[in-house]
Amino acid sequence: MATAALWPRASGAARPAVRLREATPADAQRLAELYAASGAPHLDAAAMRAWLVKGGCLLVEREPGGPVLAAVRWVPTSSGWHVERVTTRPEERGNGFGRWLMTKLEALAIKGNVPLLDLDVDDESLLPYYRRMGYRQDGASPLHLVKRVGGVWQRQVAP
Repeated sequence: MATAALWPRASGAARPAVRLREATPADAQRLAELYAASGAPHLDAAAMRAWLVKGGCLLVEREPGGPVLAAVRWVPTSSGWHVERVTTRPEERGNGFGRWLMTKLEALAIKGNVPLLDLDVDDESLLPYYRRMGYRQDGASPLHLVKRVGGVWQRQVAP
């Protein structure tokens, strides 16, 4: 992702501007703070840097260097990308950042010719959220979801 995407504002809205961009190793500490605020304190800055070496992460922030409001991480697999559930600061939930992150993630996957995204949720109450975005149960576990997003089947044949 070459540039950051800005969150659209409704006309007359007082909502502060936020941006979405791909995380870098320099964001590891801020990502660790987000995950700790969201109930995953075991993911420290070193774990985040290690993740960013093997996978990727998109984040939403208000200003450079400020707190990360939401993020989604993924890692390549043999069939596509394994995605972790969206993590959002509790006070920022309901702002649409999760859908924005997932839409941008899917666009990156399509651009990169990644055929499949899969994810595991740890709470059944999250299933409707991901189903609305097109994820479906795959396999024996109802908590394992997949979505076909890119790949050879999507390419247009030149006339």
